[in-house]
Amino acid sequence: MTSFRPSQSDLVRLKNPLGKLLTGTPAETMPKLRTLIQQSKPPKITTVGDIVSRETLATGIQVNLRIVDQMTLRKSISPVEIKAERVYRVRNPAGVVTKEAWDAIKEALQHREAVVYVDGEEDLLAIPAILESPDKAFIVYGQPSQGVVVVMASPVMKHEVRDLMNRMTQE
Repeated sequence: MTSFRPSQSDLVRLKNPLGKLLTGTPAETMPKLRTLIQQSKPPKITTVGDIVSRETLATGIQVNLRIVDQMTLRKSISPVEIKAERVYRVRNPAGVVTKEAWDAIKEALQHREAVVYVDGEEDLLAIPAILESPDKAFIVYGQPSQGVVVVMASPVMKHEVRDLMNRMTQE
């Protein structure tokens, strides 16, 4: 199984928000996210992570792709039941991006509504989600203890993320 592993220095970089940080509890961040969506009208919205996927579902925010691993901060949580027209199950060990997960994300983004269940960890899967999303799409992920991060896919953002990918070691 081909996978890509970021260097330690890039992992440190990835701890910082790649996009706009909306601070607060889900009760505070979801209305802010809804407002941003209404203003920007992104062509696609992807959520990466169980809490943000569950909160957007609970508040009725329309999401095209949810990527979940049934864990939060390395602890199992009760599985989120997500209804979607396409369901993918992939393996993606901690600290890497597997080709299997990447391919599933790429395919899932072709559908109106999909969910990718990850056996392992979904933390780094915002990377392929950014690269495979159309311009102006939103990729939303949780920032532990702070809130949620909204990344808008753009040529500049994709260039930055592609540089990061090019520095990764292939295993």
